[in-house]
This record gives sequence, C-alpha cells and structure tokens, in this order.
Amino acid sequence: MLRRVYAENDLLVAECLRRGVWDELDAPSLAGIVSSIVYEARRESDTPGHVPGGTRGALGRAIDETVRVWSELEDLEAQHRFESTRPVDTGIVEPVVRWAQGRGLDSVLRGGELAAGDFVRWCKQVIDLLDQLAAAAPTQRLRSTSQRAVGALRRGVVAYSSL
Repeated sequence: MLRRVYAENDLLVAECLRRGVWDELDAPSLAGIVSSIVYEARRESDTPGHVPGGTRGALGRAIDETVRVWSELEDLEAQHRFESTRPVDTGIVEPVVRWAQGRGLDSVLRGGELAAGDFVRWCKQVIDLLDQLAAAAPTQRLRSTSQRAVGALRRGVVAYSSL
C-alpha cells in the first residue's frame, strides 16, 4: 500500500488506510480529511479550522483518529531519531468540504483569509492524493469514495486551471 502513495505524509496516509480510519467517510468528508494531510499553513495559528459536522460527526472523529495515528508515528520517529512527519492541519477542511459539496467559490472562501489561487492550488494537491487513494485503498468502497471525491473537487475554476 505504501508503495502506491507518493505524498509527504505517505506513512501517515498508509497507516490510516491500513487501520480503516477513513473507510466510512462520504466523498466531501474524505476530501476534507485529505486536505488536512496535504495542507500546510503559511504561518502558525492557534485556531484550527472549523470541521463540518462538529467534532462528534464522522469527519470530526476521523480527524481525531488521524491525529492519534500521527501522534503514534511522531513518537516512533522521535524514538528512532527520524525526521518528524508534518502534523495534520485542519485549516482548509471546511472550504474543501464545502467545495466538494458543490458550493460556489465565493461561498467557499467567504469569511476566510484564503485567496482563490491558493485554494485552487491546494485542491489540486488534494485531488492528486485522492487519485492515489483510488488506486491504493484496501477496500472497493474507499476506492470508489476517492473517485467520487476527485470528481466533486475537479469542477469549475479547479478544473479550468488544469487545462
């Protein structure tokens, strides 16, 4: 599984796949959790991004479990003096989920500090990792959900920017 994932946090992704952390997510939520893996804020912020459905919803629980897996990996990396895996960052989870749900760009970016060009660039990175999940996921359900998430993100300005 790890051989088919080419991401900065590939070990975290592979371990979450192996443990089934993301198995029950719908396409917008899967896009959201993948955004937390690829996104890296430009500056430190004490305020995590809002999670649609709240902390007790399916996405919130998946983020908690993903952070738990990341923490275990970080402990092992420190123990063996390896470079630490970058932490999960929920800074763009909400805009990515809203975009994957079909909302317009103005609605998605309203009230945030994220520029449209940055949003498009991050969506492309999320799509790239979702494409990899569509091939590497251990279950047909998660592979299908990954494909649906790619389709939900690859529209409008995000699709147009890829031409």
